[in-house]
Amino acid sequence: MDATKFGESNYITAQLIEQSKTKTAVIIGDSTSEETDYGEKLTVPVEIDGKKKTYRPNKDSVKNIIEELGSETSTWIGSQLSFSLFNFAGKQCVNSIVKKEK
Repeated sequence: MDATKFGESNYITAQLIEQSKTKTAVIIGDSTSEETDYGEKLTVPVEIDGKKKTYRPNKDSVKNIIEELGSETSTWIGSQLSFSLFNFAGKQCVNSIVKKEK
């Protein structure tokens, strides 16, 4: 048995985005909230490169998504997100924008 998948995070990570061929995900379900050590965070179920993951967007990404898709998360389903990486305090972080249909 190939144990590779057991070493992967269930979340969108900088490493996953760095290795992704498309750097694009589709929102596949309604968002929820999750209590973390840093307060309540939005969680968005996505599929990227054939893998189902949870995306926990930062505040800027949430604002970008709301600006494009509105604040009701159930209407986000089926929308595409385009990911990029940026450095913050020496750490690679993930940012997203809504991918416009052409």
